[in-house]
Amino acid sequence: MKKLTISLLLSTATLFAHQVTAQKGPNNTYEANFWAHGKFQEYKSNQLKGALAFDTNNKEINTGIDYSKKQPVLLTAKKPAMISLVFDAGYWVKGENGYENIEPSKYKGIVYNTLKSIKYGKRFFEWNESFLKPSGLPLEVIPLINPLTIKAGENLPVLVVKDGKALEGAGFETSDYEDLNIKTNKFGIANIPVKSKGLQIIAAQYYSSEISDPKVSNITIQSSISFEVK
Repeated sequence: MKKLTISLLLSTATLFAHQVTAQKGPNNTYEANFWAHGKFQEYKSNQLKGALAFDTNNKEINTGIDYSKKQPVLLTAKKPAMISLVFDAGYWVKGENGYENIEPSKYKGIVYNTLKSIKYGKRFFEWNESFLKPSGLPLEVIPLINPLTIKAGENLPVLVVKDGKALEGAGFETSDYEDLNIKTNKFGIANIPVKSKGLQIIAAQYYSSEISDPKVSNITIQSSISFEVK
């Protein structure tokens, strides 16, 4: 029953086809971008909660966030091979019109569900076998082969871990498929189809009850990897 409940609840998380990724910016800087439904959107700078950068040996690089810009700019001590981001996607209320991005106490009308949404994202610019190991995110997607070698039309095998353990039954959405009908097996592994060239985002989803935040009854956590498909 527990697995069935998680599977059913995960389907509601696909309403949030929004992910955080990093892009190269001007003058050797990097930008944290919020991707939604095929394009980048502006966000409140305080939603970006953290950023880490790693070299090709998966060693952490000194990284700072410049919040003075309209959208936060990431400053790294040297060229990163991978950037990891933490993003607060806020509160969501499900009412008569479906899910709306609003704090539950401010919602007027009948409430069917309340959610807090957290996003984690890893962007790969270069690859090293060291990235086959978890980087320590609470929910994490790990590509099992070099994603930078993937071509459109191929599948990318990934491992999903939650708190360091393989997660069975995790659902996915991608920049190609907002609702992908694929789940991880008992080993936490799934093969994800890559349909398009350009920026590819693959996000795993986890949904559970929330007891630490009195404003909501549930929490949805999504963790993604992103990379360029040639």
